[in-house]
Amino acid sequence: MTDLFAVSIGSVEECTVRGRLHIINPDAAFVPKGPPFPLALLVDAWFLLSNGFLRDGDGMPSRPDRYPYSTERGMEIVAGMRMKDEFRELYDAVRGKKIRVTDDGYLLADDGISVLIPRRTAKAVYGEELGGGSGYDGISHYVLTESDPVEFSCRAFEIVTSYETGPIRNVPLWSEVAALEHPDEPWEEGDLDDIAGLEGEADLSDWQTWMLIGTRPFEELPYSDFTFTVSHPAYLEHVVGGMRWSTTHTGRV
Repeated sequence: MTDLFAVSIGSVEECTVRGRLHIINPDAAFVPKGPPFPLALLVDAWFLLSNGFLRDGDGMPSRPDRYPYSTERGMEIVAGMRMKDEFRELYDAVRGKKIRVTDDGYLLADDGISVLIPRRTAKAVYGEELGGGSGYDGISHYVLTESDPVEFSCRAFEIVTSYETGPIRNVPLWSEVAALEHPDEPWEEGDLDDIAGLEGEADLSDWQTWMLIGTRPFEELPYSDFTFTVSHPAYLEHVVGGMRWSTTHTGRV
């Protein structure tokens, strides 16, 4: 899946997170609204840390990830979270629950080796809940249940008690877009006809705007500040100021 946003965490105080959402993809030239989005970010950070995927300096060269602790320390933090079981449930609601099976579909224990007794197939137990895909992860074959957007949304409105976003800043002007002289991709005849004479902020969903944005450093990308509060500080035990990662989430499951 393609990254849509980059998330920078500025501070975490008790139940409140303050940060910045960077717009990095013209396919998501907006700021997601509603509690499911900040909860999706918390689940995303939990998943990345659980699997050792959030490492300082990783990611795209133009927007490297940031994490102030070691990979091992991040995994220790999520393993010791009071809400770790709830985060697993939330992740399953977003991506579907992973059901370990033999190559012919019989249920396995979490170790990916032991066949559950009595022997039953995943299809017989889960029926229509299946359908989220299948694969092999190096431990065993698995199948996925369908995601549960209703469950995730209900939980989001219980957990996220407030969520505010600011205006999108660092949006280039149409005049700046038209004045771009890209050394590698010069304008072709007719390219500028549609934007000639336009004034004010450029359209962030327009490919011509992104020709200009693509020449700018990460710090000058369009962004929006955000603040959200959760119902209990235990939901934020894995989040710390200075974190930055890219995400495919929009809050829609």
